[in-house]
Amino acid sequence: MILNTPLAVWIGILTFISLFTTASLGLAVHKFNKNVFKYHKFFAFTTVTLAIMHVVLDILWLYFGITI
Repeated sequence: MILNTPLAVWIGILTFISLFTTASLGLAVHKFNKNVFKYHKFFAFTTVTLAIMHVVLDILWLYFGITI
């Protein structure tokens, strides 16, 4: 727990920020022809990784009562 908040909540916040960043970079690539595709791919991978971590922590927290 960080600041009396479960780690699942913090990972969820980071996932949302990463998702927003990925979408913004995708928009920059598609609509404004910016050369940021490598950053878009990095943040897409980061978003998926954080989402998987978030789901695992949520399952532990909600179904088994294990709070990390």
